[in-house]
Amino acid sequence: MVLAADIGDSFQRALNELFAFLPNLIGALLILVVGYFIAKAVESLVRRGLRAVGTDRAVATGTAGDYKQRFAPDVQPSQLIAKVAFWFVFGMAILAAVSALGVEALSDFVDSVVGYLPNVIAAILILLVAVAIAGAVGGLAQRLMGGTMLGRMVQTAVPVLVITIALFMALVQLKIATQIVLATYVLVLGAIALGFALAFGLGGRDVARQMLMSAYQSGQEAVPQMKEEARQAKEQAASDLEQMKEKAEPSTAETTTLRPQPGSTTRPSGT
Repeated sequence: MVLAADIGDSFQRALNELFAFLPNLIGALLILVVGYFIAKAVESLVRRGLRAVGTDRAVATGTAGDYKQRFAPDVQPSQLIAKVAFWFVFGMAILAAVSALGVEALSDFVDSVVGYLPNVIAAILILLVAVAIAGAVGGLAQRLMGGTMLGRMVQTAVPVLVITIALFMALVQLKIATQIVLATYVLVLGAIALGFALAFGLGGRDVARQMLMSAYQSGQEAVPQMKEEARQAKEQAASDLEQMKEKAEPSTAETTTLRPQPGSTTRPSGT
């Protein structure tokens, strides 16, 4: 008899705890549903905005386009950034839903994730900026130095060096084995510097002089072309700005309609 009473009390307490937890569970589910639709809306807005400003076209041209075709030919930058925006917003919704459950262990986990999230965002930004710098440096070297030996070396070595440094910076920002990463970073840069010093110091001075002279001459020949391209880009930007203004300001001929003046009457045509 006592055992049956204990079982009944335990079952009643379990039901009470379940019913007390139901509001938190429903609230978490609502947060997930609303967060999902908001994340999809943000994804669509980001994708349309990036395509409107020509991000895909800009990345597909020049040196950046070569890197894109080499490493990610099927990836569109607008879709990638939009998907990142979706998961960022939906991830925040997931964290909010977990907090709404009111479970202490999960709440502590959410606090630790939220505290670590700025490091992830900073690491992603570091990598994006590094890729942009690498593409710009490669394009600049191609324009200034052309197909010279030094130009090809710069186009290959400098982007790799920039991205390598950015990877180490991102790992440090993520706090992944910080001491090992810093030690490896110092060793890599030291090895590169020592390699260049030995290459140009031990019998490579004449070759280095020829490479620099060839690159200098190629750069001098490329200066007029760069000025002309800059002028054309400026004119194109001004033309695009004028077209945007014309689209933003509707023509008065399309928006105005003829209205009769007050007091004026139409006179029927007589025979």
